[in-house]
Amino acid sequence: MQALPSGPIRTAADDGPLPALLDLLSAVARRVDTPCGTGTMVWRCWGHGRPLVLLHGGGGSWEHWVRNIGPLSRVRQVWCPDLPAYGESDAPPEPFGVDEIAAITAQGLDRVLPDAGPVDLAGFSFGGIVGTSLAWQRPGRLRRLVLVGAAALGLERPGEPLQPWYRASDPAERRAMHEHNLRALMVASPQVDPDAVTLHARSVERARFNGRTVAGSTQVRDRLGALQVDRVDAIYGALDPITHADTRLARGVLQARRPDLRLATIDGAGHWVQYERAAAFEAALTAMLEA
Repeated sequence: MQALPSGPIRTAADDGPLPALLDLLSAVARRVDTPCGTGTMVWRCWGHGRPLVLLHGGGGSWEHWVRNIGPLSRVRQVWCPDLPAYGESDAPPEPFGVDEIAAITAQGLDRVLPDAGPVDLAGFSFGGIVGTSLAWQRPGRLRRLVLVGAAALGLERPGEPLQPWYRASDPAERRAMHEHNLRALMVASPQVDPDAVTLHARSVERARFNGRTVAGSTQVRDRLGALQVDRVDAIYGALDPITHADTRLARGVLQARRPDLRLATIDGAGHWVQYERAAAFEAALTAMLEA
């Protein structure tokens, strides 16, 4: 197989402009393609050390972790796939749902890390649902599972509806809808970086599966207690609309199924917590993985 990059990503641009950071990460990533139906699932890797798999959210891609890959790759071997039907990965044969996406991801994991033993995995939003399904289907495959802004807990859906960007033919109108949706669901800051809107719009428009169909379910809640992993923990932004800006709601559901679960709340962050408060998120994630 192709050699890994020479070392972790060291850059002063972790908090800098997104285009430059994305270009840098893309240039130095190791890419591995694994089967996905009649097509491929795309994986990217950075750094060395104990493997850490990062699963993006619904309507996303590996770029959901753009602010975190560099810092985390300094201490871990970071693997970020585009989940099936997202980003550059092909869609599985119809019909498919989250369990089929998780099964293909598990098979890909076996190919990219065949000898690694149980691995650590953090799943953001829809990625947390996929990670839970993977652990449920494959007992013992994961060592640690960290749910980041995970839905499918049976909580009432957030109140502010998302705007139907796909109905807008005018580019400016469509972009305005994407910005509205980013503010409504993903971030708490009233000042949204235009590059973040561009990233969000690009990822959403490439998605071929609507993760919101399962986000309102109870799938994570119902399977959590049966997962055969060493630990399950969680990280949420304090202002995440998934929890109605009250992480005690998520804590109650999660700890009822796994009493030893630790939940870290990141102040000042919304749903896309690892982007809005990257350093605080990385500190919380590292502490959970190393304890």
